[in-house]
Amino acid sequence: MAVQGANDSLSQIDRDAIAQEIDQLLQYMVEVGNTDVGGEFIFGGNDVTSKPFETIDGQNPNMMKDVVTFGLGEDRKNINASKILDVRYKGDEKKIQTEIEKGITLSKNVSGSELFFRQTPISNQPTFGDRLTPLTKMLPLDVLNNGSGVQKGSVVLTDENGVDTWVDLSRALRLDDVIYAINSTRGFEAGIEEVPSDTAQALGLLKNAGPTNTLIGQSDAAMLSTGTTLASLNNGSGVPPGFLNINTRDGKNHRVDISLAVTVNDVVNLINAADGGTSIRAQFDMVHNRFEITDITGGTGDFSIDSKKNQLYLKDLPARVATDLGILKNSGANNQIFSTFDPALQSETTPISFLNGGKGIEKGYIRIVGRNGVSTNIDLRAALTFQDVINSINLQAGGLQTASFDAVGKRLLITDNTAGASNFRVEEVDGLGNPPAPLPVRVRDATTIARRLGLLKSSQGTAIAGDSIGIGLTAASQLSTIVPPPDVGFIVIRDANGNPTEVNLSQASTIQDVLDRINQTNRFQAIWDGPGQRFIVNAVSSAPGGKGLQIEEKTNTARDLGWVLGTANYSRDKLTGAPVSVKQLPTLIGSIDLDPAVVGDTELSSLNSNRTFNKGVSLGRIRITDKAGNFKTIDLRGLKTVQEVLNKINDPTNGIYIEGKINSNKNGIEIIDKNRGANGFLEVIDVDSTTAYDLGISGRTPDTKLTGSDLDPAVTESTIVSALRVNQGGVPLSKVYVQSGDFSGEIDLTGAKTVGDLLNKFSSTDTRFNLSAWIDSDGNRINLTNSKGQPFIKVRDLGKPEEASASGLGLGGTKGIFETLQDLRDNLLRSDVKGISERSIKSITEDLERTLQLHAETGARTNRVQGSKEKQENVSFNIKKLLDVVENIDMPEAITRMTQLETAFQAALQTGAKILQTTLLEFLR
Repeated sequence: MAVQGANDSLSQIDRDAIAQEIDQLLQYMVEVGNTDVGGEFIFGGNDVTSKPFETIDGQNPNMMKDVVTFGLGEDRKNINASKILDVRYKGDEKKIQTEIEKGITLSKNVSGSELFFRQTPISNQPTFGDRLTPLTKMLPLDVLNNGSGVQKGSVVLTDENGVDTWVDLSRALRLDDVIYAINSTRGFEAGIEEVPSDTAQALGLLKNAGPTNTLIGQSDAAMLSTGTTLASLNNGSGVPPGFLNINTRDGKNHRVDISLAVTVNDVVNLINAADGGTSIRAQFDMVHNRFEITDITGGTGDFSIDSKKNQLYLKDLPARVATDLGILKNSGANNQIFSTFDPALQSETTPISFLNGGKGIEKGYIRIVGRNGVSTNIDLRAALTFQDVINSINLQAGGLQTASFDAVGKRLLITDNTAGASNFRVEEVDGLGNPPAPLPVRVRDATTIARRLGLLKSSQGTAIAGDSIGIGLTAASQLSTIVPPPDVGFIVIRDANGNPTEVNLSQASTIQDVLDRINQTNRFQAIWDGPGQRFIVNAVSSAPGGKGLQIEEKTNTARDLGWVLGTANYSRDKLTGAPVSVKQLPTLIGSIDLDPAVVGDTELSSLNSNRTFNKGVSLGRIRITDKAGNFKTIDLRGLKTVQEVLNKINDPTNGIYIEGKINSNKNGIEIIDKNRGANGFLEVIDVDSTTAYDLGISGRTPDTKLTGSDLDPAVTESTIVSALRVNQGGVPLSKVYVQSGDFSGEIDLTGAKTVGDLLNKFSSTDTRFNLSAWIDSDGNRINLTNSKGQPFIKVRDLGKPEEASASGLGLGGTKGIFETLQDLRDNLLRSDVKGISERSIKSITEDLERTLQLHAETGARTNRVQGSKEKQENVSFNIKKLLDVVENIDMPEAITRMTQLETAFQAALQTGAKILQTTLLEFLR
């Protein structure tokens, strides 16, 4: 059937029919696995009283019931809703031994794991569902802002000197493209950060319920019903954007984005939808005006809720214009500064873009300080060639310094024409003015008409009052008199439902023209507020939606990246963007806790990941007392890794004779006392924090070893692969076969050193996979998301059992007959001819070979048992024959016969005595 299904000439209907037969065969194989002979389930291992196999079908909300066709990308929804999606083995690998001969035993069964799977331990298929992924570089821009995406265009970055840098993002597809384009300017650094938010607190849900199943929220008098708007909570300040981090008692974390929620009921529905409704139940307590959240996982850990937000940041890097020109120098009392030699510099006409290996120079300023102590800022923003640099210095220095080109050395020469005791030098400029006053870094869109008209705003109501844009302006004022003047172009006004109305202001020349163009939409009314020197825009009719009114630029790249509205400058050189939401996407959820070992490089911030609150290590001072009574207070503040902690503890200058090291199980720290014969106590206590407790070494013992508790480090991008699942055999790295959405292919995981390398291989090997790999927020597993929104992801092992990367990472089940049949069925349903011919047929062949091998082994056992049986039958026959002779004898006849034999025997003895009468002498002859 597999060979038939790989025929290119078949239609989808034909393949569906074959898939139906394969599914029936799969069900039959499960029945075979649950075979009951004489009241015993023969494939259950040691347990013969329970069915060894159970099936999970598409009715389970956490299974992948859709199939996406190969190449075409058609989502065949719920096609596997009633079919087997996983077969789980509940038996064991033990053999039932029986004695076939004295002292000789033989296994009389084959376990299900041995027959139906290729290796042990057995990994179940990972679960599947829509998940809120973290903001990662691999995410496409289309999934940001809850799927609204990012408008393509250019952004303008302004540094601390007020210098603008244009960055073209019109071709950016992923966040990685945005970050790379900005970082390529060499003047700015862009990145992603996940930080705490006030979302949970604003909803009254920032709590740790401990080891209980119910979390009771705080009351809010404004929360009158499920229809209460979130904007009315917290005395009208509403609920800030972010997502809820719900930590359930089974040790898992569920992220719930409420950025689209408008009412209390929306929040309840979003929480109840998390994890397919199998983990959390939310309801509104109308009596007490609060939320009530219940954990229904059946776990035994703590139950808590906090919240976080994802955001982009932009950092202005230190200026390096002088560095790029090779003139960042201090010549002391000398009056000349020569630039560092650059082979690209051949003459005054050399473009400055040729310098530094073609990277050019940063656009901005340099500061020249003469020997007279006078400093001059030189504006080089418009310079294109070295002659432009020379001209700018000569013009702006006012004769204090002179620039020229050294034709012999092919260098820039700056000569100081002043005299004094100061050092002649060239410096970078990080802030104009005297004293320097750096400006806060900022970002704007390339089109700025809405901003400069004071209308780049939003409102929860039906009106927007713009910002003041000048002094003495009237409706007749020219737009060119506004400082700075607005660009010509378009603005967009969105109503309460988010519907956009485009307003063409490209021909507007006065404030009245702007009013007229807005009023001509017949949906909005604009007036000029003379006293406030601002525009006021009202919606003509009140739309039923709850999004309020919003005015934006036509091109909103910077805004959509969170860099225009709701930003913050916590430091002048860094702009923190507004929270960026992400659309929930189909995700393959790893089934295995990767349980990384504690190694020297383990980050302290990753420890205690099993906690719902206070993860990591609170660093402070600890006191260690050895068994001889020596003690030392050790300051661990500022440390980053476990090895740094051990180095501090083991510092010989501490004066205590102990050794700290990672224990043999590689899950914690142990302290060894090396005082021979000392009778005191080995003790570690906290002085001013919970450091010792968090490191698992707080305690007191009369023994020479204080054994620390399990530190349960989380998986991070820096975690080395060799540290994963150390006590479970590790994670081998080889090639895996991946089917994601409408594409199939191999990904080579060999060579990955860290988890970050693994994530990058999954996410970047081939963009046609549309994969984004990320670490689950519980810190235990790796997940894979289809960033295109196609609900089909499979990862399969290739090669030998010892090369099982997919199942080792929890991203695939253990290879075996059941998985082979499931994959063949799904490949038929998705018309993946390549998958059938290259993978399914090969897997079937391997399963047949393994089954035949077991068949041969079973045949050998059967022959052995048959031989023992025949031997026992022969022994039994001979014993029965002997017993028959002994037990069935005629006693009178036997006595008569015995008498006769005895008489004959006595006669024979007498005759022999007469014949053989010899003396000793005769014998000696």
